[in-house]
Amino acid sequence: MGWQDLVCAACAGRVVDGRCPSCRAARDHFRSTRTMLPAGPLLALAAVLLALLVILSH
Repeated sequence: MGWQDLVCAACAGRVVDGRCPSCRAARDHFRSTRTMLPAGPLLALAAVLLALLVILSH
């Protein structure tokens, strides 16, 4: 489920449609805070690179 599927408690519309001020504020918040890649894969990649660095330095 993504934020596009969220339903507004104020107007019962989809948040992505932005029918009321609450919807528009939530939609703008989600758009401004999204990243290109999720944090999980970035952390896993950093852990793998750190492990390789430690192994190669010995």
